[in-house]
Amino acid sequence: MNDSCHVTADSKIILSFFFIGFFLSIIGCILNICSCLLFIRTKSLFKTPYGIFIIALSLVDIIKIIAEYFTHLLFIYFQHPYFVCSITWFLTMTSENISYGFLGALGIERNIKVWTIDRRWLITRHRACLITLSIIIFVVIYNHPFLFWPFETSFCYFLLFNRPTVYTCNNAYYHAYGFPFSLTNLLLIENIGLNNVILPIVIIGTNIILVIGLRRRSYQRRRFLGTNRTSDWRERSILLYMLLSSIAFVILTLPVGVVVAWGIAVGKHIPTNNLVIIFDFMEIVHHCSHFPILLMTSSRIRRKVLQNRKQRLSLSWGSRSFRSRSQTQSTNQDDTCLSKFCCILD
Repeated sequence: MNDSCHVTADSKIILSFFFIGFFLSIIGCILNICSCLLFIRTKSLFKTPYGIFIIALSLVDIIKIIAEYFTHLLFIYFQHPYFVCSITWFLTMTSENISYGFLGALGIERNIKVWTIDRRWLITRHRACLITLSIIIFVVIYNHPFLFWPFETSFCYFLLFNRPTVYTCNNAYYHAYGFPFSLTNLLLIENIGLNNVILPIVIIGTNIILVIGLRRRSYQRRRFLGTNRTSDWRERSILLYMLLSSIAFVILTLPVGVVVAWGIAVGKHIPTNNLVIIFDFMEIVHHCSHFPILLMTSSRIRRKVLQNRKQRLSLSWGSRSFRSRSQTQSTNQDDTCLSKFCCILD
């Protein structure tokens, strides 16, 4: 193990990251699980390519939240260099890139539906599954250098109850395919490449094209049909969801990428100051936000949630009424038997 460093962030900020991050992570996992259950249990949503991408996005966000927060708790007890410097960063960057890739796939799917005329070119549910699998395979191959075994590592520590505890991997050095490279080299490539440049451009670009396509189609319908179709409102709700998701994506995730890239480029190590920890909070919030934004923007989703809730309430009330009826019947039977027994005694 190489030389170590101490976290430059304030101890109160670090403790708030552990306490507040715990509740944010639990809430985020619950919200993403609710999103999965909603789309899986609703057949009209589960059979759409849109539903496939949302389910995959929610599952990947759960992995991202676990990799972003809960692995830091494991560092207190498990400080193996390969786990701290390789597996953790692989899970973090892979789940993040896959999540952004699914947001881009959602935009492309909506654009194809808006712009194309021939239905043969639409993304079906089967094609959505293939695209989902392709995105996962591509990102895993792209990020596989994180999984090489480091021959030299260094950690960053912070004081927890007057005891030095690992917070993150300061740097790691690898040698593969005949080339030496470090963890900071990989993170710098991620932050100026796929993670903070290519995927954001794809997401923002598809949303801009989608806005233009919807405005064009609404104009054509008003001109040739003289009225708007109700399906326009559904498309606009999806558009609003994607726009809000993209805005949340840019505001909540771009700052941490810029700060980390700048710290690596200037200091040649992973920054661990107060600003980075606050931006990590924001990144966790982003991966908790998809389901609330979906509820805010889609009246169809809200109706499905209310219908499922009413069904559960009706089932619970039905079971209660059944139990009360059965108890009443059993009580009446007991009273009848008791009266017969008393008649016999008389």
